[in-house]
Amino acid sequence: MHKTDIQKTLSELKDRLKKLKRPQMDLQKIKPLAKKIFGFLSSWWHVLLAGFILFLCLYYPLGGIITSNLDRNTSYEINTQSQKQSATVEMAAFIINREVNDKLWTANVPFFFPSYFLDNMPNFQLGMINATANVVTSLSRRIDAPIIDAEKKSSLKTAAELLKYNGRIWMFSPQDKFTPAPSANTQYRKARKELISYNQALNNGELVFYRRPEDLQYILKRINLGLKKSVTALDSQIREENTSWFDFKADDTFYYNQGKAYAYYLLVKALGHDYKDILVEKNVYVMWTKALKALEDASALDMFYIRNSELDSITAPNHLAYLAYYMEKAQNSFKDIIQGLQTK
Repeated sequence: MHKTDIQKTLSELKDRLKKLKRPQMDLQKIKPLAKKIFGFLSSWWHVLLAGFILFLCLYYPLGGIITSNLDRNTSYEINTQSQKQSATVEMAAFIINREVNDKLWTANVPFFFPSYFLDNMPNFQLGMINATANVVTSLSRRIDAPIIDAEKKSSLKTAAELLKYNGRIWMFSPQDKFTPAPSANTQYRKARKELISYNQALNNGELVFYRRPEDLQYILKRINLGLKKSVTALDSQIREENTSWFDFKADDTFYYNQGKAYAYYLLVKALGHDYKDILVEKNVYVMWTKALKALEDASALDMFYIRNSELDSITAPNHLAYLAYYMEKAQNSFKDIIQGLQTK
């Protein structure tokens, strides 16, 4: 019996020794894997590839966050050099300078820019330029009256044509990708120079800015047409996509039209400076301030995420409907102003 106990004890010790050796066996399995990892890291091009991938993962998101800047500041005041000049023309030049020179024009950046994947800021900027082009075109058709040289091409008309240039063109024509074309930045900078030149001509007495109710009516009708297009676009997006789980175009539509509303606010504010006497004389100044407030409210909408939910939803908002409401409110105020300007 004693011998049997000894054998049993020895058997238990052997089993324990086997269990102690298992971690060593697992370690032996890990060694080849570790060798492969260190071998990968020891190869310089593998390290370079990993670093490049890490760089891309940080370059575009961080660069986009740093670049993105939707400036909705409504406190800008434009002071012209003299009463002869146009505050509206000065404001248009200011808008171009702010978006193209002071900031990065993001609507046409190529793929190697960190802001390439941005979509809110580019749409906002395109909307601003669209509204600015509309107002400058209206001014060129109504108040542009050369005195010294009637055959000389108007600076205001040239600026209006340049502002209609496709804002997404960087270096090549959209029709032919191999044909070089002027960038949108270049064309808009030229337009700004023409606007500055026009105001300088007014200051020098070479041109005269005639302020007439008929001209203001025409400009406001053009602005109202632009607002109507925005409301229609917003309404169309709401009707077509508000039942979708995800509306990936809602933010594009929202920011493009908010950019228009914001630019119209700045330009209408400047128009009020140019035509203040007429607005007071026609007793429409109160309605003018209401229109401005509606555009200011449209510009102030600032959400983390744009929702295009069903209009009768009790849990989710529809931000496109909010924007459309304020833009239509401004449109209705301008209609009343246009009618008031027609009174004798």
